[in-house]
Amino acid sequence: MKKSAGILLVLFATAVFSTAALAADKGTAADTPWEKGYINLGVYAATLDSGFRLSDPNLGIGLDIDVEELLKLKTSDFTFRIDAGYRFTKNRRHSVAFSWFSFNRDGTRNFTSVIDIPDFPDGSGGGTIGPGELNTTFNFSIYKLVYEYSFYLDKRADIHVGGGLFLMPIKFGISGTINGVGQERVSTSITAPLPVVGLGFDFAITPQWILKQQADVFYLEYENFKGGLLNLQFAVEYLPFKHVGFGFGLDSMRVKVEAEGEDVPGVDFNGNVGFSFVGAQLYVKAFF
Repeated sequence: MKKSAGILLVLFATAVFSTAALAADKGTAADTPWEKGYINLGVYAATLDSGFRLSDPNLGIGLDIDVEELLKLKTSDFTFRIDAGYRFTKNRRHSVAFSWFSFNRDGTRNFTSVIDIPDFPDGSGGGTIGPGELNTTFNFSIYKLVYEYSFYLDKRADIHVGGGLFLMPIKFGISGTINGVGQERVSTSITAPLPVVGLGFDFAITPQWILKQQADVFYLEYENFKGGLLNLQFAVEYLPFKHVGFGFGLDSMRVKVEAEGEDVPGVDFNGNVGFSFVGAQLYVKAFF
């Protein structure tokens, strides 16, 4: 994650210094193909990989698990997705952007024998699961809200930097036979916002065909909290009509958060949670 952040900062610095040699203002609202506002509505399919390291003192159990492998959660999901943006100045250099989508997954696994959960390296955790049925829920949503500034804008290219928040409410719970006790539950939740900085490059091959690229990154270590995020996006849009177009996008995200819940607002667990996904989106675009 640190290496990825360094790469993004180098790309950002290169773009800024190279742009200084260009004309001060290459485009206005009248002579660029970039829309004032838009909303994308589409379907999103993703392949997911998730892991947890949890410690629950009430149950005397610690878990360090790959949820798809051990708990039989499905590794792919389909969901609805919304992306929107608005350029709020006459020269269209200043904008805000918003995205939302959500994954909801449940799984059930029957254990015919007791499975030992090893201790963590620090000696905490451990315990057993089974025999019996184990039910798992893992839900999370992605909310993205960012401000962007187009420091280079003309008829063919829009290079922009920005910053904002990724808000990711995550809920994870398992219930069943744990340490020989039926219907006990281990659960965790996190809603802490992750601030990000981003760099994007949009290119108009023609006024009807647009390529879009975006990278967002975050990394922070503070007291008992450590978090990192890397999000990469690529899309191609076809705009055959005056206010309606179509798009196909690919993106990937990696997130890892480690915290002591009692010391971090919005976090209710001791341990770490990490997940990654790669997805594809088909969408209809309305713009003006």
